[in-house]
Amino acid sequence: MPNIEYELHKKIHAIIINPYLTWEDFCLNCDLIKKYNIKNISTSLNYLDDFKNLLGNYSANINALISYPLADLPVTFIEELVCFAKDKGATGIEYTPNFINLSKRNLETFAAEIEQVKLSGLPISIIINKSKLQEDFFSNAIEISLELGIKNFQFGDGFGPPITLNDVAEILKITGSQNQIKVVGGIKKLTQVIDLFDSGITSVGTSNFCEIFQEIKVI
Repeated sequence: MPNIEYELHKKIHAIIINPYLTWEDFCLNCDLIKKYNIKNISTSLNYLDDFKNLLGNYSANINALISYPLADLPVTFIEELVCFAKDKGATGIEYTPNFINLSKRNLETFAAEIEQVKLSGLPISIIINKSKLQEDFFSNAIEISLELGIKNFQFGDGFGPPITLNDVAEILKITGSQNQIKVVGGIKKLTQVIDLFDSGITSVGTSNFCEIFQEIKVI
């Protein structure tokens, strides 16, 4: 993997969602994002203003997490929160759908809620935890999203076991290689990152981005 640092600064997404961060730690994370030239950030709605103020003219995609991780956002609030994220400078939305609709066989409702998020006009990434879904519901979630034109998927949400390389192979069979696939959860080492990219995924998300880039510096 030539020029590994240059390639990974776009492919490793910094996740900043810890509600217990001190202001000093938040500022440190912003400094590290700029230091390592990280170009993609996933964060909560509450941190959007702070990122905008601290990053200033630094160019990065800031993705706002909505209905994460509990899929507990009633559809009537989706439009308002997505508009809030957009107004606060979010350049993308990462959304956890209400999966119980799949087990109720309310496939149209599942699809309609995703379509509601899409109305923002921002790039949408659908978050799916494979380990939490029955196989048929897992496939349904992906297939419905693809039918709606979703191109970006995140597999894993930091809860439950990390995605395995076998999981990646199964995922790619359903999504195809033309879509953007991000893996999240338990990614702390550069070797994990390289193995995942070698398996065919597009990007990884981690709150341990600093440790990984420190490994790159050693190399």
